[in-house]
Amino acid sequence: MVRVQPNTPINSDAPTRAAVRAAQRRRRSLLLLGVILVLVVAIAVVLGIFLTRGTGGEPEQEPASASGCLPSSLRITADPALAGALEAIVADLPSSGADCPDVTIVEEESSTTAAALAAGSAPDFDVWVPDSAMWPARATGQAELTGVDATDLEVSAAVASSPVVFAATEATATALEAAGAGFSSLAGRAVATVLPDPTTVAASSAALLALQSAVGGDARAFTGLVLGLDTGVVPTAAEALAAASAATTPTIAVTTEQELLEYSADAQTALVPIYPADLKPSLGVPLVTIADAPADTVEAVEVFAAAVAGGSGHLAEHGLRDAAGNAPDALPDSADAEVSPEPIDSANQAEALRTWQMLTAPSRMLSLNDVSGSMLQPATADTRRIDLFEQAAVRAVNSLSDDSSLATWVFSSRRIGGQDWQEVVPFGPLGDPVHKQRTIDTANGLDSLVGGGTGLYDSVLAAVQYMRDTYVPGQVHLVLLNTDGVNEDDEGLDLPELLAQLETLRDPAKPVAVIAIGYGPDTDQSALEQIAAATDGAAYQALQPTDIGTVLIDAVTQRGCRPNCG
Repeated sequence: MVRVQPNTPINSDAPTRAAVRAAQRRRRSLLLLGVILVLVVAIAVVLGIFLTRGTGGEPEQEPASASGCLPSSLRITADPALAGALEAIVADLPSSGADCPDVTIVEEESSTTAAALAAGSAPDFDVWVPDSAMWPARATGQAELTGVDATDLEVSAAVASSPVVFAATEATATALEAAGAGFSSLAGRAVATVLPDPTTVAASSAALLALQSAVGGDARAFTGLVLGLDTGVVPTAAEALAAASAATTPTIAVTTEQELLEYSADAQTALVPIYPADLKPSLGVPLVTIADAPADTVEAVEVFAAAVAGGSGHLAEHGLRDAAGNAPDALPDSADAEVSPEPIDSANQAEALRTWQMLTAPSRMLSLNDVSGSMLQPATADTRRIDLFEQAAVRAVNSLSDDSSLATWVFSSRRIGGQDWQEVVPFGPLGDPVHKQRTIDTANGLDSLVGGGTGLYDSVLAAVQYMRDTYVPGQVHLVLLNTDGVNEDDEGLDLPELLAQLETLRDPAKPVAVIAIGYGPDTDQSALEQIAAATDGAAYQALQPTDIGTVLIDAVTQRGCRPNCG
């Protein structure tokens, strides 16, 4: 018996099993086609986004990794000490041939580039690679000091480094290293030192900053060191190394590890590095760029920076350490060479250089000397105040360098009609033997000019005004005031009026400091201190006769660090 399931059609119109399978295949094909269409649309959108960027819709240049080219040409200004390593690194950059943007490297001393930027010149570079971060700090600081509208710079972290070392012959190095030589040794004058010009050699300004630290920031001690080193300053690092090599007595040259390695490769007399036992300054090499550079230039700089960061082999070939301070293989085996040097604060280094320039700049000094009647009073049983001052004045004149200039004025009440002051020796260079001898003879004969009261305030104002009116850029301008009393000119300025006038004359671009020295207990020391403060100067008091010479010499030699000599 054949059973028939209810509701199951048995007529010939029912679909066969094959027809069902065909229908299923058609549905799957349609679904697959839909998926493919969606993917095609999605890919088109992604490609559209990739090929256009931003609201401008401009086609985007292929990145260097894809095209083999930098996205933009690069102009690189490099210190000569770094140019060789950078050329090798640039040669390794990806390139697809003549169609790629150019990368040019121009060698220029870091000090030259910094000076141009400080003067407001437009940068002729996309990347500046100085041998120290001090140089961009100096350029910015000098521009601010002089009111120049200079280009804004961006300074990267160090990409390479070279420690500051003392270069010496093998024998000198052995003796000094055994004694633990360091910057404290230089401060103690334990060894003769040759210093390349700090205004052009960054290793020297780094050494100056280390010397400041070695004397605990004592401005007077640092000034003494600077003035003592002045005779050991030579123009270049190569000349400093040559001087140390030729010296017949133990001598060191301040330099960088890299400079020493390059010098030793060609020198007949070998010099070796001494790594300071106390402070270990290191010059950090940054990449300096322009703050508002175009986007494609920024991208090219990033590619270049990455290449430098990965180019430690090329850096080492040219005697440089990497940013972490890893020593190049060219160094002699030495445990000290592996000690990590200490990065330097670039702003403080630039300030140390500015201080150096102030201390070593030629002085233009007006000596304003009290010749009122009280200067004839006895200072000791057989010596008058004027006699002690004359002796000290001669020693002070002899302490000044030949490139300084000096004028001598005297003052007492109403010397010329109603005028309290008188010029007795006009300005002239102390390098001129005739002028120097005339100045000394005048100092020895001041007692012949004594007479009258103390016309102090009008004379001080006249001296400061004269120095401002005849200001010579590049020199340190001082009025050296010597007096033993108080103002006795009732017809002239009083103290508040003088201070107000001095404040009006104040000009940071043309500073004229008053260094005031009061002799004996009768001096109005409070007035002298206020006068000095109003001109960023200093006031001294010599209470004992034996103090006069010491105070006068100290006032003269501290001329460059005012008002912060401590």
